[in-house]
Amino acid sequence: MSGKSTIIINFPVKPHVYKYLQTKVGEKLVVTNFDFFGGIVLDILTKKYSYVDSVTDNYTFPVEISLRYAEKMGFYIDEKVVKKFNSRMDSMFREEMRGFAHINYKTNQTPREVSLKQFLFQYNIEEDDIKFETLLKDFKRKSKVKA
Repeated sequence: MSGKSTIIINFPVKPHVYKYLQTKVGEKLVVTNFDFFGGIVLDILTKKYSYVDSVTDNYTFPVEISLRYAEKMGFYIDEKVVKKFNSRMDSMFREEMRGFAHINYKTNQTPREVSLKQFLFQYNIEEDDIKFETLLKDFKRKSKVKA
């Protein structure tokens, strides 16, 4: 952030959320009130101090927040905030995936399995990050349009 004082919060995230965010925002998320991702972070931060056990086996995604926002909104994260961050980012990932598959089907009659694999390839997400069957079941359960 252009010479302003900032802090970095490293949010523990699931592997597929990490890769999704890396593709969407780059190596770190710079929080602004004018960005959807930044707005999510500002909504979930708290001024209440809390202790969170260190996470060693998960991915962490750096979120840069200005001191002005940190003072106004807080900058502590607890397990509830970590879960909320992951949940919102995962929901956004899945919604974008469903939209991608629906558009591919509507315009090209591309089968959903093919579209889902194309979407995952676009974000460099592999079976070790999240199971394909999990995403396919979620797609079938939540899709409004049958593809």
